[in-house]
Amino acid sequence: MDNKSLKKAYAAALAVLAVCGTAVGSVHAADTTAPAGESASSTAAQLSEAESTTSTTEISTEAAAEENGEEVDWYKAELDSYDDSLSLISYEASPESSGKGKKKGPTPVELDVTGGYVGDIPWFESEPVIESDPGQFAVVTYGWGHGVGMSQNGANFYATYSGWTYQDILFHYYPDTYLMDTGEAYDEEITVAGVSGDVLSMVSQIVFNEVGSTMNYEAIKAQAVAVYTYCKYNGNDASDLRCKPCPPQVVVDAVSEVLGQALYYDGDYALTMFSASSGGITANCDEVFWRDLPYLRSVPSDYDAAYDPHYGTVTYIDDFQLKNMIEAAYGITLSNDPFNWIKPEYSEETGYVTYVNIDDQLTVKGYEFKLALGLKSSKFNVHYTPRAEGEMIPDGSSDIVVVDPDYTQTPGVWYPNNQPTDIGAIPEYTEPEYTEPTEGEWYEPTTDWYEEPTWTDNTTGWTDTTTSWTDTTTSWTDSTYDYNYDNSYDYSYDYNYDYDYNYDFNYGY
Repeated sequence: MDNKSLKKAYAAALAVLAVCGTAVGSVHAADTTAPAGESASSTAAQLSEAESTTSTTEISTEAAAEENGEEVDWYKAELDSYDDSLSLISYEASPESSGKGKKKGPTPVELDVTGGYVGDIPWFESEPVIESDPGQFAVVTYGWGHGVGMSQNGANFYATYSGWTYQDILFHYYPDTYLMDTGEAYDEEITVAGVSGDVLSMVSQIVFNEVGSTMNYEAIKAQAVAVYTYCKYNGNDASDLRCKPCPPQVVVDAVSEVLGQALYYDGDYALTMFSASSGGITANCDEVFWRDLPYLRSVPSDYDAAYDPHYGTVTYIDDFQLKNMIEAAYGITLSNDPFNWIKPEYSEETGYVTYVNIDDQLTVKGYEFKLALGLKSSKFNVHYTPRAEGEMIPDGSSDIVVVDPDYTQTPGVWYPNNQPTDIGAIPEYTEPEYTEPTEGEWYEPTTDWYEEPTWTDNTTGWTDTTTSWTDTTTSWTDSTYDYNYDNSYDYSYDYNYDYDYNYDFNYGY
């Protein structure tokens, strides 16, 4: 019997089965709805049986189609899909219908929160002592940075003294957000200052630049999630964040543990802003910037007064120097009354300076004023010690003096695996290997092809009119001038290679 006859017989047999299969299928279809209280596994078993019957019907339909001369798109199982008895190990749909290659959506991250006890904080007895001279301003700042979102030092204090996990930290500083795994971190890239790289490498380098490697491990993990979320919010671009090469292994390990985890709010990425420290309390977003985001609102940062080296910094500025700075920044001329120069407006909730009235001439945001004067924070108080009555404010300039408070140093956290990693490392320069050209190549090899040529050789110089580029008697193919062109080629290669290496070095720095 030939193959065609076999196919016809097979199709006829399957057609008979199809009639029986349809009848059986109708019985089981009604049984797939489980009664109340029935186990899920029982329902799944019935569904499986019904699907098996339906599968038989589909096969018979394909056989009938082939009998009628129609083409059927058969899925061929590979040989390794069978075991030794040539039975299929497991049924697998065709690659087109399997759904492979589709991007995995975000999934919730398992909660790991402790609600650790916050207390036993040493008492901070007084404000810093002001020791300004006559004619000198003393500006006392609390914290370092804009103070919105997560305090990096605060995160370290909570992890160190209260045993908080990275999730405790994140949910505290970004209230009402939730944590999801994006499902994308292994297949995407992050761009930093125009250079793209894999998520683990780029986020590790950013985290190393932001918090170093000696903070509490949970604080480093919290920073990693904040960095990744910030990049996702900005379309996989690090925006104003920058890398520091060669992060230690402890940083890479911390980033690896939370790789792909991001904070969401109302179905989208949160804007996870952070700064070094927040002066005992974070600022509401609209107090510092212009937007009012519900998850960037003020929360306590309890340990700052006792442990933060930026809590109570005093910046001393001579009145004539301050006058120069304000006039240069805002293009105005100040009056002769220093008490009128800086009039802050404070947030009753947080103590941050929301606006500054400058000499009744203009009003600016407190954060903008902080930047113009180079202050650590926009949470500040201003003191002025007047000159003797009748003494004029002189012209000139002077140095600014910054005095940080005495404080109890937070214990460093060290790990046994704190060893360098090659992530972000600058590759060492290796001298290119000389390869003897094969016969028939148009250029003639030199013994030292990467050595820069001597440009003062008049017989082979670029300015030799007898060997100019436009002289038809000394065309490019003239073998008597192969050496000249060789030298220019070598020089160009050498120069480009060195330039690339230097560029990498500068970027890594």
